[in-house]
Amino acid sequence: MNRPDKEFSSIPTNIITGFLGVGKTSAIKHLLKQKPTNERWAVLVNEFGEIGVDGYLFKEDQRKNQDIFIQEVPGGCMCCASNLPMQVALNKLLKRANPHRLLIEPTGLGHPIEVMELLSNQFYKNVLSIKKTITLVDARQLADERYLNHQTYNQQIDIADIIVGNKSDFYQDSDRSRLMEFVSTKEKKPELVHFTEYGKMPLAWLDGEAQHSIS
Repeated sequence: MNRPDKEFSSIPTNIITGFLGVGKTSAIKHLLKQKPTNERWAVLVNEFGEIGVDGYLFKEDQRKNQDIFIQEVPGGCMCCASNLPMQVALNKLLKRANPHRLLIEPTGLGHPIEVMELLSNQFYKNVLSIKKTITLVDARQLADERYLNHQTYNQQIDIADIIVGNKSDFYQDSDRSRLMEFVSTKEKKPELVHFTEYGKMPLAWLDGEAQHSIS
C-alpha cells in the first residue's frame, strides 16, 4: 500500500456522501464558500463515468481561491478493488495541498464504509483525523421501495453522523415524516437529521469526531 510521501498529522477529514442526484456537489461548494481565509482545504472527489462534472465545478472554486485544492479519482468508485486509484490520488493531494481540512465526496454508487476503512487503516491512522460523516438524502426517494432495500443507500444512512434532507423545498409533509421514521428504525442513529435547500449547511457541522468510524 502506498504511503503519503510527506509527513502529515491529524488532518480533519469529512466524508460527504449520498445517493446520486441528492446535491453533494452543491453542499460541498457551499462549505467551500465558508472556508476560513487562513486555511487551505483539499477536496477528493470521485467521478463515475468519463466526464468529471463534479471536478469541473469544483475547479471553478479552485481558480478563484488558491487555498482550495481539488483532486479527482476518475472512473469507477473509491471502494473498488484495492483502492489503489484512491490512495494515489489522496497521497498526491495531501502532498500538493498540505491541507488544514480534507473533504471526500465518494460517488453516489460507492460504499462509504469501504472508504472509511481505507482512511482509518494503519497508513493513514495518524495522518487523518476522521470527523463527522454527512449523508445527504432526497427524502422523496423513500416513497420508492427500491431505495429502502438498496444496500448502498442503507449503508450511507448507517454511517452518517448527520443526515441532511436536501431539496426540502420540494417536499410534502409526508416526505419529512417518512425520513424521520426510516432513520428511527436504524440501529446506528445519527446525531442530527436536518432539512435544507441547495445543500446549505453550517461549517460547524464538520467538527467533532465521527461516531461511526472504523476502529
